[in-house]
Amino acid sequence: MRKIWKGKLVLKGVLAKEDVRIARESGVDGIMVSNHGGRQLDGTVSPFRVLPAVSPRPATWHHARQRDPPGDRRAQGTRSGAQFVFVGRPFLYAASIAGEAGVHHGAKLLREEISRNMAMLGISS
Repeated sequence: MRKIWKGKLVLKGVLAKEDVRIARESGVDGIMVSNHGGRQLDGTVSPFRVLPAVSPRPATWHHARQRDPPGDRRAQGTRSGAQFVFVGRPFLYAASIAGEAGVHHGAKLLREEISRNMAMLGISS
């Protein structure tokens, strides 16, 4: 893939340290730690269990689950070693319900949740 794609290349679905090594050697720019269908396959390992083992290089991203409180999983993901945490569906839902105003409201809620979670963890910045 790296030979035909010169842009940024992110690999999604990595759960094993060996796969991180192979991805790194193959020139991947980032890794999204995700179990893809974990909500359907309850026996699949949680990305949070493997995140510390697969971090930190290349850039490690976590794909938070849709059903989790947005701020909670984002704080847990970065605390566990992710350098970036994907947030998608909450904003798609907000846009479908209230358009641009819904997205702004969703961003406000996310900021508040992250701020509250950081305060509970004793983090000030």
